[in-house]
Amino acid sequence: MLNIWGGHRDLSIALAGRMVSTFGDGVALVALTLRLQADGAHPSEVGLLLAAGVIPQLLLARPIGRLVDAHDSRRLLVGGGLVETAATIPLVFLHSIAPMVLLVAVLGAAASMTRATWSALVPRIVGDDHLGEAISAQQSLNALSLVAAPAVGGLLAGAFGSGVPVALDAATYGVVTVAAALVRTRRVPERAPRATGSRQARDGFAILRADRIVAPLLAGMALVVLLVGMVDVVLVYLIRDTLHAGGVWYGVAEASWMAGIVGGAVGAGRVRTERGQVRATIAGAALTCAGVAGFAVAPTVGILVPLSVLGGVGNGYAGACLSTLLMTRTPDSARGRVSAAANAVFGGAQGASLLVGGLVAIALSPRAIYAVAGVLGLAAVGLVAVTTAARPSSGAAPVRWERSDETALHRSP
Repeated sequence: MLNIWGGHRDLSIALAGRMVSTFGDGVALVALTLRLQADGAHPSEVGLLLAAGVIPQLLLARPIGRLVDAHDSRRLLVGGGLVETAATIPLVFLHSIAPMVLLVAVLGAAASMTRATWSALVPRIVGDDHLGEAISAQQSLNALSLVAAPAVGGLLAGAFGSGVPVALDAATYGVVTVAAALVRTRRVPERAPRATGSRQARDGFAILRADRIVAPLLAGMALVVLLVGMVDVVLVYLIRDTLHAGGVWYGVAEASWMAGIVGGAVGAGRVRTERGQVRATIAGAALTCAGVAGFAVAPTVGILVPLSVLGGVGNGYAGACLSTLLMTRTPDSARGRVSAAANAVFGGAQGASLLVGGLVAIALSPRAIYAVAGVLGLAAVGLVAVTTAARPSSGAAPVRWERSDETALHRSP
């Protein structure tokens, strides 16, 4: 059993730093959303701001992946943290949508790089045998930090204005930057991915496409994210305009979802086999969609709490199990590229869903958007289940690289 706080100093520092930073992000996100809503912004503008943070993951996936696999992890994490801090400070004062979107895009690019770097570094810290437990701990702690963050963001914004919670977020980026500097374990690749003969080293997208287990699962889960992510744009409007509740309930609903993620991620750490992780990913996604569909018929705001917990549990299981599959089936030398590519797939799906959600909100009510997202999401999960069942199982053997040629994939016997 992995002793997170006692046996792995570097993991403790890394998880604590990232937990603090994730808390700050959650506080700031709620504050900025409430700022736009209070300023009279349309849901499409809220969607544009949220999408700006994830679209850079898609556009910059290849260069970020090569950067992570080719350079010292400590330099990347410290440099990225400084950029995140500098980009957050102006958001304390800005109310105009255009510069806010630009700064959030810079944050998204920096966060994509640091996220991929951390993902590739954690297996170096704990070893492959404890990777599943470490990922489960990481995701559950991050979700735990977001349980309180939405409520704190709503309370701080209501009491002091939206600038204070955003300033808090800037401070947490400083904390995670210090944590990155204190981590002793470093991922310093022996060589950068480069041409071998006449062929280039495979990028993360090619590696993912070549994996018969991961490829259909990743594509299906991205489709679910695309559908279900639309509701992020209209949650604040469902609570405040449709159910006539206060801003605190917006934070409570978000916190309840994150509480469910904590439970789901902890449970996912106990799923040991690859087959079990695949099934838990699919079942978790189905539970998430079921929770979202329930929002469409919620008669009172209080019902959103158990529905959020239900959806969050599924979210936690699916996210942690899929993340473990991605890392355990990828060799260390390619984990930066694979992590950046996976972040791009889900970031692109999330960004597109926010933009689509903002546009759909012009024609549909918040309840209707929740109904469409939940029902179509369940249909997508069913398609993933059928597709995955039809694929021949390769057992627990991960994808491996030939040492002599980084472009040749084969499965270990």
